[in-house]
Amino acid sequence: MKHHWKPGNGTIAILLACVTTIILTATAPAIGLTTDETTYIAGADSYAHWFGILVKDPARAFTHATIDTFWTINHESPPMEKIWSGLVWLAARHVFDELTAKRFGPILLVALLVALLYLMVAGTYGKAAGFFAAVALMSLPRFFFHAHLEALDVPVAVASFALTFLFWKTVDRKGWAWGLLWGVVWGLAVAVKLNGVFIPIALVLWFLIFRRKWSVILHLLLMGLVAVLTFFLAWPWLYYQTWTRVMEYVNFHLHHYGIGQWYFGQFYMPPPWHFVFVILWAVVPLTVMTLFLVGIARAGKGKQDGGLAWLLVLSVLVSISPFIFGRNLLYDNERLFMPVFPFLAALAGIGFGWLVTCLGKLAERFKRPALAIPAAVILGLALLLPQCVTMAELYPHLLSYYSEGVGGLPGATKLGLETTYWCETFAAALPYINTHAKPGDVIWSADNDVLRYYQIIGRLRQDVWFMGNNPTQKVPGQQGDGVLGDADWYIFQYRQSQYGTAGERGYLPMQILETQTPVFEVSYQGVPLMKLYGALK
Repeated sequence: MKHHWKPGNGTIAILLACVTTIILTATAPAIGLTTDETTYIAGADSYAHWFGILVKDPARAFTHATIDTFWTINHESPPMEKIWSGLVWLAARHVFDELTAKRFGPILLVALLVALLYLMVAGTYGKAAGFFAAVALMSLPRFFFHAHLEALDVPVAVASFALTFLFWKTVDRKGWAWGLLWGVVWGLAVAVKLNGVFIPIALVLWFLIFRRKWSVILHLLLMGLVAVLTFFLAWPWLYYQTWTRVMEYVNFHLHHYGIGQWYFGQFYMPPPWHFVFVILWAVVPLTVMTLFLVGIARAGKGKQDGGLAWLLVLSVLVSISPFIFGRNLLYDNERLFMPVFPFLAALAGIGFGWLVTCLGKLAERFKRPALAIPAAVILGLALLLPQCVTMAELYPHLLSYYSEGVGGLPGATKLGLETTYWCETFAAALPYINTHAKPGDVIWSADNDVLRYYQIIGRLRQDVWFMGNNPTQKVPGQQGDGVLGDADWYIFQYRQSQYGTAGERGYLPMQILETQTPVFEVSYQGVPLMKLYGALK
């Protein structure tokens, strides 16, 4: 008798993680550098240097002067992601190009997320549901883009999901060690980004509904205490002048400078509360969004899942609630909503699992049970194919993806939603500038740090200079702010909120450039994403 090997959930999770790593690493070089990455890369470099000192001279590493030297940079945000990225970079730089090596740490975290997502859903709803959830997450064009970046948004999504996964798998286990482990993971999540603070709210709400046990209460209390300790231990910047620096961190987020948003053809700072829901509808492919809604509808119905669907629903609500009620946190389109997407994909997987069950019953009814599996595969491909085709066409400019629910990018443009953001299109202009610029030419852009980093890694010529985006000031020399007409090149990303009326942050007289003829441009379905202009005429 022949025995057919069937991979277990653990094997499938590992395979999914490996495939995710390969795909993200292969596609990373074409993904344009984004605005915040330059800051986080600088922090990762500095923190990695500090760990080198820690290995060689621990006493020196923990002195006040050394801490201030290496941990001052980007102390506005917690360090955990930058620590991880910096340490991974030390090894990855010997294998990959510089930017990919800097991004390889977050890529590995996304691979872990995909594995955990599969295990959570498949463990209760079956392999088909788990597999679809994992693939659906990576088929979300905006999430796929962010999954490459050396930034905080996806890593905090990974940490938040990891805590939820751990809670789900161990909530009924006895012993204080589990509460301790919950606390370590939560502390690390908060040490990635402020969003990590909120996810335990979903766990507590779920506990009040499904597991009102003293053991869980004790675990939750221990989790809170250990999380605080973990957060402080993970951040050497707080080892000195602790209270002053904690308050500086809190005040930075309470009084974060405004970043405008273009929303339904108007400039907002911040946009209204419903912005969150509209953007999620606009950037999540319609098939995945529909299955997500089906997954919500299945909560509490069908097979008894012990409350998993409700845990996911609560996690979605908690992940978006700060951006509904804390209006000052709203900026940069979907970027800050990254923790929502894994839970959304999990519920979409549950919705797909229900469809597969229906297909199985239908096949049994027609006495063709062998057709159930190929029918499920065809259905899954059909549900994911539309966004995958669009991703292939639009790649690497996936921050301009909009779903069928708003008519794609042309429909979103007509609705007055932002075409792109975060300067990722700048990379497309570099080959033309490298070929045609004269030594000493000056480039105007909305973010010179992005261009300077391209110079550092050799993707932009060293003999060009930069002008700031404030056209009202004239500063001697070739760097800094200057009069708009003084530049030789203008890289213009179609981020409408950045080019508003006079007096708004980031003001540029858009109408001046629109009277010029670009020398190069990137567009999709007739909508411009970036235009490169030569000297103004």
